[in-house]
Amino acid sequence: MLTNATITVYNRRYDSLTRFDTWHRTVIENVHIYVNHKASVGDSGLNSAEVYKIRIPTDVENADQYLPPEEYAKLEDPEEHWTIQTDDQIVLGEYNQEIEKPADLKDVRLRHCKVLSWSDNRFGGLPHWKIEGE
Repeated sequence: MLTNATITVYNRRYDSLTRFDTWHRTVIENVHIYVNHKASVGDSGLNSAEVYKIRIPTDVENADQYLPPEEYAKLEDPEEHWTIQTDDQIVLGEYNQEIEKPADLKDVRLRHCKVLSWSDNRFGGLPHWKIEGE
């Protein structure tokens, strides 16, 4: 698989003590990103959006730290692990700031998206995780 980028994944976790979501950051290098610019005409005029398609090969440096979302949610401390789940946030590029909420990414000068869907495609000829976001 051709790779063209680095991403920063912010995994969302619910903290039952504070009753707020917390966000854990993981940088993943050597991924493939494709951005599709969509436009449509609606009642309010022209609507546009960027649709992100991200593929993470299974041979990335920290692939062994991946856990399925249900296992990730059971961890006491997720520091050494990452996952992919709906509503996670992804920054295109390496971003070294911790966040308290997704709105903290609005001031980022790097492109970012919310995970809308994902699939675990680690079986077959080109094993990878696929993410679609907007």
